[in-house]
Amino acid sequence: MSKLAPLCLALSLLFTGCGGGEGTGETSPANQETPPTHDLSAVKSTLNDIAQSGEINSAFYGIPESLKEAGKPELAEEAEKLGSLKSPSQIKSAAKKLADKL
Repeated sequence: MSKLAPLCLALSLLFTGCGGGEGTGETSPANQETPPTHDLSAVKSTLNDIAQSGEINSAFYGIPESLKEAGKPELAEEAEKLGSLKSPSQIKSAAKKLADKL
C-alpha cells in the first residue's frame, strides 16, 4: 500500500498536465498570412481624372502595379493597355471602363 500511494500521485500529476482540453476551439495556422487589403479608391480617382482629361499623367504609372498587388491581374492588363493608348478619346473611354470595374 505504501508503494501504491506515490504511484497514484505520480500518475495523477502526469495526466493532469497532459490533458487534451478543448480550449476555445479556435486555432490559427502557424504560417498563414492574412491577405493584405488594398484601398483602390485612389486608383479609381486617378482613372476618373484621366477619363475626364483624356491624358495619361505621371499619377497613372503606379496603377498597373497597384492592381496586381490587389489581386486583380486582369484589370492590371487593361491598365497597361490604357497606358499605351495615344488618342484622347480612346484614353477617356478605356479609363472610364476601367474605373467603373473598381
